[in-house]
Amino acid sequence: MKRKYSDFDWFIYFAWLAVSILGLERAQAEEIAFETSEIWVESGSSQYHFFVEIAETRSQRQHGLMFRPDLPQNTGMLFDFGEETQLSMWMKNTFIPLDMLFVNEQGTIHRIVENTTPLSLKTIPGGAPTMVVIEFNAGVTQRFGIRPGDRIIHGIFNAN
Repeated sequence: MKRKYSDFDWFIYFAWLAVSILGLERAQAEEIAFETSEIWVESGSSQYHFFVEIAETRSQRQHGLMFRPDLPQNTGMLFDFGEETQLSMWMKNTFIPLDMLFVNEQGTIHRIVENTTPLSLKTIPGGAPTMVVIEFNAGVTQRFGIRPGDRIIHGIFNAN
């Protein structure tokens, strides 16, 4: 006797498949290891201290903060592209609203995009040659008064 599958059977199968695929993507994302470093944002006469994870390889930059449910205060991620280039970011599989700081090779912030939309596939252009993008929790730039023209202090800018 041949078994007949109901709509419910198919629903269960596809739900199981979706959960399995998402679990695999999450496991792959969690396998990416990042070094941590300290940075300072120099804004006017003030300096603000943060701990950041460094995404410097292609694989690290592709995964970034994807699949993370939260980001501790005063932490972030620094995407190091190694040289200035025209680039865009996005929020694919990123659950946390972020502030993105686009930084040139001298360490000067030239663009800030506040409160990005989680899970959006819309591209967020740097607007000018960018070497580094720094992501913080949404609201950090407003809380500290960080704006374009402020400087990032970190060793990668001294190397150039």
